[in-house]
Amino acid sequence: MSGVSFHRLYTPYARLQLDYDCTVDISQDKKEWADLPYEKYDVVVFNRWLGHLQYNILPILAKKKIPFVCDNDDYWVLPRYNPAYKFYKAYLKNAVKDAIHYADAVTCTTPQLAEKIKEINKNVYILPNAIDPIQRQWNAEIEHPKTIGWVGGISHLEDLKLLSGQIKPICEKYGYRFLMCGYHPTSKLWVEMERAITGEYPHNRPKWFEVREGTRADIYGTYYSEIDIVLAPLTNTKFNRYKSELKIVEAAAYKLPILVSKVEPYTNHRSNLGVFFVENNDWTTPLTKLIESEKSKDVGLINHAYCDVYHNIAAINHTRFEVLQSVVNGH
Repeated sequence: MSGVSFHRLYTPYARLQLDYDCTVDISQDKKEWADLPYEKYDVVVFNRWLGHLQYNILPILAKKKIPFVCDNDDYWVLPRYNPAYKFYKAYLKNAVKDAIHYADAVTCTTPQLAEKIKEINKNVYILPNAIDPIQRQWNAEIEHPKTIGWVGGISHLEDLKLLSGQIKPICEKYGYRFLMCGYHPTSKLWVEMERAITGEYPHNRPKWFEVREGTRADIYGTYYSEIDIVLAPLTNTKFNRYKSELKIVEAAAYKLPILVSKVEPYTNHRSNLGVFFVENNDWTTPLTKLIESEKSKDVGLINHAYCDVYHNIAAINHTRFEVLQSVVNGH
């Protein structure tokens, strides 16, 4: 399953079924969605849209009077440089907007995204991203050298360009390695993402740079166990403004400090002293201070404590269950 499905549906609803008196059935095969026995269910939940059969399914839900909740984790209008731009523009953008419009309730990740959704459907609830700390991928222990790390996907080339020229001097001066996680060696775009950090092609990869290949959503979290300091560069764009602070939460799971671009939505964590905000794209100064202070572990503990309060899956699921009850009782 995708990372979005894993974090927004699978993880929270697996816990919901354990902690509350409810049954959760999951269907991941979009081909069967038009033929599901919807009358069995009190409420239907999905992320973004109902696939290519959406306009067959929506009338079925309406006829059977089955309420549905549309969960949304980012903005439906992508920038041109995003690899999925053409698909979103041609198919997904309007389908997502329609799903939001007809939903009995919409859930999302941040206040910024909630305001955008309210333009279409005012019945919006903010359910921040959270991880389940009992999952194995958030409890790995791997011995490793001093490491600065980045974990992400193929759409982050422009973000990684913000680090250009700033990582090599620090790694060479302080004996750190840089670990890029999510890599796909056959992708030209990933080669460009590597070059944004190293300035070199893979055949001339410097010793201080390593990669970990992209893997399943229920496994990738283990990569954080090889990192001491996390970086999360993000360009200041309209699309990025509606993303979530998931990278901060992931770093917190391993009690790691994180440096982030001082842009929304990361600035939602202004009161989180385990987060360093990078201004004017100067990653060198705060990274150097953190390394020389030798307090990265202390700062990481602060990040963990903050996210344990504000991104706590049990607390967020309490709200999630109330939202589902209100939808069912009000239909």
